[in-house]
Amino acid sequence: MYTTIKTSQRNFVTDPEMWLGHSIYFKKLFSGNWGDKQEDGSYFIETDAHIFEHILRYLRTGVLPVFYDREKGHDFALYQALLEEAKYFVIERLEKWLCERKYLEVVEIHYLATETQDRQSSRKHTTSDLNGRIFMVEDRFVEITTSGNMETTMVPMVQQQNSFYCPNGKHGKSNEERCRSCIEQARDNKIHVNGGWREEDRLKWCIVRKEVVFNHDLCVNAYLEDALP
Repeated sequence: MYTTIKTSQRNFVTDPEMWLGHSIYFKKLFSGNWGDKQEDGSYFIETDAHIFEHILRYLRTGVLPVFYDREKGHDFALYQALLEEAKYFVIERLEKWLCERKYLEVVEIHYLATETQDRQSSRKHTTSDLNGRIFMVEDRFVEITTSGNMETTMVPMVQQQNSFYCPNGKHGKSNEERCRSCIEQARDNKIHVNGGWREEDRLKWCIVRKEVVFNHDLCVNAYLEDALP
């Protein structure tokens, strides 16, 4: 049977007979022994409607709440406010969940960091992150595949390394063994193309993946054995 619960900010219409959560307070309130029923059949409760919304959601579904945002983390102020209301309404399972901070076990964050390898190429390529930003990578191709619950951050790294260039200007970047005759030709013909060994900056990417794993089963099943009669 539908019941209206009134607060100072808004009214809630619910069917207590369908609730999966348990509250000693509401069990006694709806029994009629307190005489708090209004003339129109509603009940007035002095509570914050924003907090009571979460109380009612738990009573309806039996699912313990988690207030987590990828950027801000857990909303501890809301947990504390909800705990006080859980105590007031004598909702033992919800109170235990909040007191023991069991919600911290629901969210797991996994990090994976990898470094791109050198891949020689004479072309330039583009790549983008999850925010759609485009990266131009010279002499490298960075390809990222990720799932919807994974965030990817690309951090550029500059490393110095020695590279050998053909002294005769024929082979570009090469090695001393291949260009042995080129060294002699460049010396004999007095060729100056800035060949030989050079110290260069090489661009690499550190790719950091952050995956947030949510354990919904814990929200559904935690402390159920304690609630059994």
